[in-house]
Amino acid sequence: MADQENDYLRPLCPTHYKVMALSRDRDQKERAVRGGSEASNIHQWQCSVDGCAQNYSPDLGYFTVARNDDHWVGSGSASLRIRRSATQVICGEHEDFMFLESFDVNTNLENFRCPRKSGQQVMKILAGGAPAYWLGEGYFRTR
Repeated sequence: MADQENDYLRPLCPTHYKVMALSRDRDQKERAVRGGSEASNIHQWQCSVDGCAQNYSPDLGYFTVARNDDHWVGSGSASLRIRRSATQVICGEHEDFMFLESFDVNTNLENFRCPRKSGQQVMKILAGGAPAYWLGEGYFRTR
């Protein structure tokens, strides 16, 4: 995803409904992923509220990162655990994870939008509903 597209993103934290901040160590994370067989672009946003572990990326959706203590006990080496949010919205056109753009306190609806500037897909979901993966229009298409 081009940098101009990243400037378009202003994801909200699904816990606090505050604008998330682009991770300061983004370049370091991108270099670590490029070491694999397939180069991947990870642009990660973090909640701006102190102590909140919520993150967002178009590749992973909403997720948290925590130290994996079980791995430390078993192996004596450090490890991280990534937990994806139980509620995710996938853009049917680009197959990226949509970001939470706004929240309406009167209707209790969360408004999700495609993370690509060229993408026009949006989806409104009732906040606090059952965990689910929501698939935007066009996800199931014949190729």
